[in-house]
Amino acid sequence: MTEPCHIAARRQFVQLAHGRVSFLEWPGAGPTALLCHGITSSAATLWRLGADLAAEGWRVLAVDLPGHGQSDLSPAFDIDTVANIVGDLIQTLGLAELAMVGHSWGGAITLALLSGEHPARAAVQRAVLLDPLIRQEAAVAPSWLPHFSRGVGQSPEETLPMLRETNPDWHPCDYYWKAQALAECRYEQVAGLFLIPADWTLAPRIARVQAPLLILLAEPEYTIVPPAVQAELRAAAPSGLMQMQLIPGTNHNMLRGPGYSATYAVLRAFLRGN
Repeated sequence: MTEPCHIAARRQFVQLAHGRVSFLEWPGAGPTALLCHGITSSAATLWRLGADLAAEGWRVLAVDLPGHGQSDLSPAFDIDTVANIVGDLIQTLGLAELAMVGHSWGGAITLALLSGEHPARAAVQRAVLLDPLIRQEAAVAPSWLPHFSRGVGQSPEETLPMLRETNPDWHPCDYYWKAQALAECRYEQVAGLFLIPADWTLAPRIARVQAPLLILLAEPEYTIVPPAVQAELRAAAPSGLMQMQLIPGTNHNMLRGPGYSATYAVLRAFLRGN
């Protein structure tokens, strides 16, 4: 299969204590943004956001999270273990005064890092969570696994028809890079998330966040942050540090399809400090 959707970013690799981490880098002279994708995606699926931020002057790093893209599996599958791997990456690369953007599972990882014990949390100056995964119930999550693991490990030729059918309004390069991500994704990492044997929630931990935080939500019928969790986040957030905003016309895949432009406009303004 040819590559019709070229990404003007450098593929880089770092060896950490647990294994190898891969990331894409769009060079820039401005501040650094670190992007974290959702489950079964990859750094390359953030092609559009990475390119747009780079065009604004940002140095952009999009990480292949563990078990995805060209990164090794994590030694454990809980959110804090993966967040600490991202923290190790930040420290190893010597990143400072950076912004983070995380979608879904990547949003959970970003929030866990910001509210955890890893010293790299101090490097994050502001963060955006795109329809983040905030909590998971052990009695329910395993039923989500068949849906979220659909296409994992299969070739793009097998998954592209399914992606086009279920997401008719995506950009052609969204189909291309998501199909590539599914082919590279390891089932063990996906199953490890949904089969965590205990309930968990990050909502109370938002009280420990010390950087400005923007949470963008999809339309009510599509968001994975239910009203009760939204209320819990608002109640626990430090005064003046958190904003929460619904982006009209978006579903959970806020960085794909026609909702991208509206999502990017709000995200861009926040990262610029507007």
